[in-house]
Amino acid sequence: MNKKIIVEYNLNLIQKIHVSVILAIGISIYFITRNINYTFKDTIELFTPLLLTFYILGMVAIIVSKLGLIINANKLYKGYFVFGRLIYKQPIDLKNKPIVSILKSQGAHGMPTVGLVAPQGVNNYYKFYTYLLDKSHTEKTELIGSKKLKNAELIVAFLTKNLNLDYELYSPNFDLKNSG
Repeated sequence: MNKKIIVEYNLNLIQKIHVSVILAIGISIYFITRNINYTFKDTIELFTPLLLTFYILGMVAIIVSKLGLIINANKLYKGYFVFGRLIYKQPIDLKNKPIVSILKSQGAHGMPTVGLVAPQGVNNYYKFYTYLLDKSHTEKTELIGSKKLKNAELIVAFLTKNLNLDYELYSPNFDLKNSG
């Protein structure tokens, strides 16, 4: 039986804006080229609305896609979902990774600058990454990075319940790694 948890959008706001601009450019090119006379105009006019529809639907699907985890027959997969439906899944190796942990990272994004003055529009944020760890905490496999600690905690609860993984605070032990 498949068990799944969908927790986070695949793209951040800046990436969504970039994809939206690409979508707008593609639609603009369509309307600009409608009035150009070329040899196979009738054939192209037949397929262009269909291609434009697929293009728009594909871009919208990318913008609204979400990340999640799927467990199927004690195997873990990272899933990409659109409107709750699985679009793509990639396997995650659980071998020698019996521990799950949350690591917090601080980042910033804003407009690029040239010069000595920093822009006013820089936003600082925290991201909470869920990792699978080996016993010594020296080998990590990233699962999902989430904007909210609550989402990372939901992932940990999902994994500890369904895969019998242990939750531990990240504390690498290099002595254990070197002796084993």
